[in-house]
Amino acid sequence: MNIQQPYSRAQTEDNIQKAIIALQLKEFKSIRLAADHFEVPKSTLADRMSGKKTRAVAHEIEQALSNAEENTLARWITHLTATGFPATPMLIKEMAE
Repeated sequence: MNIQQPYSRAQTEDNIQKAIIALQLKEFKSIRLAADHFEVPKSTLADRMSGKKTRAVAHEIEQALSNAEENTLARWITHLTATGFPATPMLIKEMAE
């Protein structure tokens, strides 16, 4: 018996974006057909087509760091540790501020 693993959030988001592009290019006649083809929830695809934001974008204002700042901090930590310096909590906090 082969059990399919659920998609990760990144894979699902990627499929949603592909479905949106396909719908904009009129490759599918309906949201349902695009949702079935890209294996994404029809309701989520319909929400996105009507302009609803992703959960991460919608709640970005409630976060201490914006998504861009968080990504920049993550890249900095990766670079720091790759050069052999430990990313201590105090150092990360200072960089985040």
